[in-house]
Amino acid sequence: MIIKIEKACRSDAKRLAKVYNMSFYSDYLKYGECPGYNKTENDILDNLQKRDVYKIIADGAIVGAVSVRPEGDESYYLGALCVIPKYANKGIGQTAMRFLDKKYPNARHWALETPSDKTQNHYFYKKFNFKITKEYMSGGIAISFFERSIQP
Repeated sequence: MIIKIEKACRSDAKRLAKVYNMSFYSDYLKYGECPGYNKTENDILDNLQKRDVYKIIADGAIVGAVSVRPEGDESYYLGALCVIPKYANKGIGQTAMRFLDKKYPNARHWALETPSDKTQNHYFYKKFNFKITKEYMSGGIAISFFERSIQP
């Protein structure tokens, strides 16, 4: 499988909305809510103006997305790293994380959130040296806040 990651553009918005919705549908069913689900083309267009959004392409098809929000002072928030379930567990997420490290060589701090009971996500992010720094409730969902600091 050939995996490429490219900056998303306006013409990708409709497909990216489908990618988000397919990727986060199971979370929506499980929790009854999910900020990554029920995205519209307009939501994606709005994100393209506020964040760095990348499309993940596998064998010529958009199968995932990465959304990064610069926070200043060499800090970044990983808002989403999603892959359509059909393409999960094929190394795409790992490729995306390596891409981020190359794309943001000045990054000294990363943060992200994921549900506390999503142990597969925890395992994945811990492989990339993220650590849980706090846990809290958001609505009825327990959330784990992960951070990674990189020494210069």
